[in-house]
Amino acid sequence: MTELEVRSFEVRLEADTREVVGIAVPYGQIADIGSYQEKFAPGAIRSVEDVKLFWQHSEPIGKILEGKDTEAGFEIRAMISDTPRGQEAYTLLKDGVINKFSVGFMPLEQTREGSLVTRTLVDLKEVSLVSFPAFQGANVAEVREELTVAEVVADSIQTKETNMSENMELDVRAVQDEVAEIRRELELVKTPTIATNAFETKFRSQGEYAKALVSGDQDAVELFRATSADAALRPAFVGYINNLINSGRPTLNAFNIQALPATGLTVEYAQVNTNTIAIGKQTTENTALSTGDVALTTVSVPVATYGGFTNISKQAIERSTVNYLDVAFQAMSLAYAKKMNVDFVATLAALSYTGKTVDCSTLTAAVVIEGIANGAAIIYNNTGLFPEFIVAGTVAYRRLVSVVDTSGRPILTQDGAGVNNIGSAQVAGLKGSILGLPIIVDPAMDSKTAYLANSAAVTTYESAGTPTRLSESDVTKLQDTYSVYGYAAFAVPFAGAIVKINTGA
Repeated sequence: MTELEVRSFEVRLEADTREVVGIAVPYGQIADIGSYQEKFAPGAIRSVEDVKLFWQHSEPIGKILEGKDTEAGFEIRAMISDTPRGQEAYTLLKDGVINKFSVGFMPLEQTREGSLVTRTLVDLKEVSLVSFPAFQGANVAEVREELTVAEVVADSIQTKETNMSENMELDVRAVQDEVAEIRRELELVKTPTIATNAFETKFRSQGEYAKALVSGDQDAVELFRATSADAALRPAFVGYINNLINSGRPTLNAFNIQALPATGLTVEYAQVNTNTIAIGKQTTENTALSTGDVALTTVSVPVATYGGFTNISKQAIERSTVNYLDVAFQAMSLAYAKKMNVDFVATLAALSYTGKTVDCSTLTAAVVIEGIANGAAIIYNNTGLFPEFIVAGTVAYRRLVSVVDTSGRPILTQDGAGVNNIGSAQVAGLKGSILGLPIIVDPAMDSKTAYLANSAAVTTYESAGTPTRLSESDVTKLQDTYSVYGYAAFAVPFAGAIVKINTGA
């Protein structure tokens, strides 16, 4: 979409009706825009319908009443509204401080000879009162004033400003005009912006989209074709369904997530086995740096497909007042998230925790604190990373948040009650923290299992966009098939960044 062009000219304020008159666009006058020169040809502006009068290109202060071609250029007559900013503009015009017009327009037709661009047709959008213009060919010629009681009262109110603040305001407005001119220079060389397709914002839910598709809505058909071609589209409902999916897979979302490569049935990544790199301070110039080794293994993991489908009759889609599609898509999306999270948890469980298990099974305050500290040391020594969170099954969570000190006092604040604690627990929401580490509860995990981890330990490579899909209709049964499916692969580049916490048998 072409951006708004801005040019400036002089104006005049008339004395009897709060109207400003001036040449909005001088014909034939050449202005140096920067990387090119510009002039307007007679007849370049053909309408002032719905054109507004602006202040410094930032806010409307009136409207254009009429426009006409003259020998000097295109002259406009505008009314200044009785607003605080309009009154300010009127006062500055009357005092001669502001006497320039600046027009904002969309270029439609032009010719170019060398560095000279001649605008032959533009769509005028707004005319602004400005401090410093690009063109010098149109001044404020006259101001008309028609005083009302309200204006008399307004005129009696004196704004007390220091000379410094006045100069700063003028400097800011000058910079605004200069920035506007720079934007116009970039207009000639930039790549055209692709307009947003209507179907990207038209459909508020999967069900609304699917129902429109069944009815033959053209925007829905275009979205279906684009989605089928794996276009990078983000309809309005994608954000909602992705949030729904993320809420159903707490453990997976705690770790790193990246975009799945566009092609391939496997994902290859480098897994760090040992890191003995020794970083030291160079003692003097030309002395050897510290040395060591990073042992890496190239690992290949398969790309799995997660999905399911359901059939809904055309009658239910087209005639029912109950939104079956939305509920069906939500149910499938939650099931999609649950299955992916279960497999992710299984990936964690299958890792080796030899030398990476800390024992907190006695569940005393001292033991839990020591276990988390030891686990942090293991992660740091193996990878150089620090733990970011604890993920726990339901029993492990209950055990951790129920730990008491030697006097029987809970070491975690229980639902806001307690003082001098080392963490908190919100049993109703299955949330909490201990030693500053958030506790993420996941019912999909073994109930007694807990892990201390950094998010870089495991990466999920996942296909982008909403997983909801539509397939062809079965006209013999008057049914449509709706499905969710997506692709994902689980990689473990830093296996040393996850430690198992033993909370008891």
